[in-house]
Amino acid sequence: MSVSSGMSEYDSRAWASLIEGEQTTERSLLPAVVRNRLQRTGEVAKRRIDSIPGSEKFQDLLMKALGGFTDLGSRAARASVRSSAVVKSFQKRGHAVESIEDIRKLPLKVLDDVKPRLDIAYISASTVQGAAAGLAVSGGELLGLASGGAPGAGVVVGAMAADAAAVLVASQRAVAHVAAYYGYDLTRPEEQMFALGVLNLGTSSDVTKAAAYLELNKLVQGLARKHTWDQLRQNVVTKVVEQVYAQLGIRLTQRKLGQAVPVVGVLIGAGMNAKTLSRVVDDAEHAYRKRHLQEKYGIVDDVPLPTVTAVRDDTIPIVDILDAEIVEAEPDVSP
Repeated sequence: MSVSSGMSEYDSRAWASLIEGEQTTERSLLPAVVRNRLQRTGEVAKRRIDSIPGSEKFQDLLMKALGGFTDLGSRAARASVRSSAVVKSFQKRGHAVESIEDIRKLPLKVLDDVKPRLDIAYISASTVQGAAAGLAVSGGELLGLASGGAPGAGVVVGAMAADAAAVLVASQRAVAHVAAYYGYDLTRPEEQMFALGVLNLGTSSDVTKAAAYLELNKLVQGLARKHTWDQLRQNVVTKVVEQVYAQLGIRLTQRKLGQAVPVVGVLIGAGMNAKTLSRVVDDAEHAYRKRHLQEKYGIVDDVPLPTVTAVRDDTIPIVDILDAEIVEAEPDVSP
């Protein structure tokens, strides 16, 4: 019996499309030439980082730049999504809902029909931010060329780190917005963990997409079984968010090193931010639609998943990070 045999016609088609999308992602990674090209791109980015004066302190600088945007920024992003407005949009369509959680009880077709297009506003804002960062980075490059010395490393690192932080905060809000329309409240600690998995998926490269899908399913399994995550404390959530945000920030910053080219960097910065937010919104819709069906039909283990054929260093093991922080936070009961 197939997984979708007990589903409604609409849900069955949606499920088949979601799974096919994940399998297509994996098949697209099979050609060795594609994997090799992506690997070379990553190596070029790493060399560019190494060439920046003070690169050995790059991660520390990025952590400091992201520090003010991790827990505080993600909380502000989540809070800016007005739950009452989302609930009211369903009430206007005649659906008896009083809270975000009530939305989850509605059929998927209703959720798909009520949810508006969310990508345009986020893409527009991120494009402006990316262009500004590209201009700042290119300015640092031009300054170095004019002086006959190294590029303005502080300008380059600072602009890229600030831009990565801004993109992460915008992405967090986009995920929270999509989640609300599918009945998930990101003020809940366990939902914040799932949202990190969605961010990991949305910002992953093509070569790590399959691994990100697997990580997201591990989060779904943990939430379905309650694991120990239903007793998450805020200090644990904060630590996990900080660690994952740092790795996501480094990932985005490495990807945007192409901005360090005069003038062209402005176009690259704007385009990459737009592409990132577009993928985040699309992947968030994919993730929450799939999770809705998994919970509705009790599908946890028997989910067709892609087989990871290529694993890169920037794959983020969110579940392992979360489990480690929970263990560390537990009181020592040894005699």
